[in-house]
Amino acid sequence: MKTIRCKSQETYRNIKTNIRYATKEDAQHDVDNPNTDTKQEDIACDVNIIVPKEALSMISKTKDEN
Repeated sequence: MKTIRCKSQETYRNIKTNIRYATKEDAQHDVDNPNTDTKQEDIACDVNIIVPKEALSMISKTKDEN
């Protein structure tokens, strides 16, 4: 079986204010900042998986064979 190598992108945002953070650390700084009411549960991490075209065609071929 071939290994498919994919890239991923993580985006951190505040679900109450919809502010996007540049890094996970920036989000944590907002949580740790006593001057904001941001809590850990207010932070969401959105993950985007980028699958190469070659891998998609490989998956399609496997599906057609079954």
